[in-house]
Amino acid sequence: MPDSIDTTPRLVHRLGYVVLQVDDLRVATDMFAREVQLQVNEKTDEAVYLGSGADHHWVVLRSDEGVARGLRTIGFELDETVSFEEAEAVLDAAGVAHQRSGAPVAEDRVGQLLRLADPDGTTVELFRGMLAAPWPRAPRWVQLERVLHTAIAVGDFKKSLHFYSAVLGLRESDWIEETSVFLHATDRYHHSLVLQSRPGPPRVDHLCFQTETFDDVMRARAIVKGSGYELRDDLLKHAPSGSVGFYFEGLPEGLGIEFCHGHAVVEPDHKAGRFARVPQAKDVWQPPSDY
Repeated sequence: MPDSIDTTPRLVHRLGYVVLQVDDLRVATDMFAREVQLQVNEKTDEAVYLGSGADHHWVVLRSDEGVARGLRTIGFELDETVSFEEAEAVLDAAGVAHQRSGAPVAEDRVGQLLRLADPDGTTVELFRGMLAAPWPRAPRWVQLERVLHTAIAVGDFKKSLHFYSAVLGLRESDWIEETSVFLHATDRYHHSLVLQSRPGPPRVDHLCFQTETFDDVMRARAIVKGSGYELRDDLLKHAPSGSVGFYFEGLPEGLGIEFCHGHAVVEPDHKAGRFARVPQAKDVWQPPSDY
């Protein structure tokens, strides 16, 4: 009997940006500009926008009173085949509350925006038409290609998986047993989002940037080590995506920053695999325990 065809509307093309609540805006801005090698494209009284020479922002930093430290917003670019009206119809059918932003581009820094919330209350924004920075990319020792994915530990794994897959249309790339699922968007990079089932409250685990070359990974590593930041994980190669990279402990506290290169692109007929939860799933270079 042939496999059923997945007809779930695919609303998400790629991860576009995240909004982070930090304790000290100046300190966090310095870290993202120096250690992460992002370009400060705009500062307002409320926020700092950091991105590349083309995209106005990949990271937005805020330090508002009364807001918990951590991830505030995940911004996904709406797939070009889907209109905002079609996206709203999908959300309506799923019973997901949403609001179309009527703010001018001067406020949101994107052309169009649809705002909703995931099951843990994290704001999700579906956008189109991000502003471009009208100046050349600033000279950087590390060349970043894109903000690639974020990983979040969620409160109710089944609810979150349903929301991001059955509603937003992200598709499963691979699993680590029952504890983590890697989800890809229509740009087909192995994962734009990782959902993790972990004890404790919902929280962001890490944010990943893909570099243009492996040398850029090593340049970033040299900068981070030279600045005295703690490495969460040194050089490793992930089994699910095949990417090579490292992590350091960034800001806000608890957020890992990953630099990677060689991240896989899934084929249209890709079927999700399931890896054992062993050290080699995280790093294929690790020898077995009885070696």
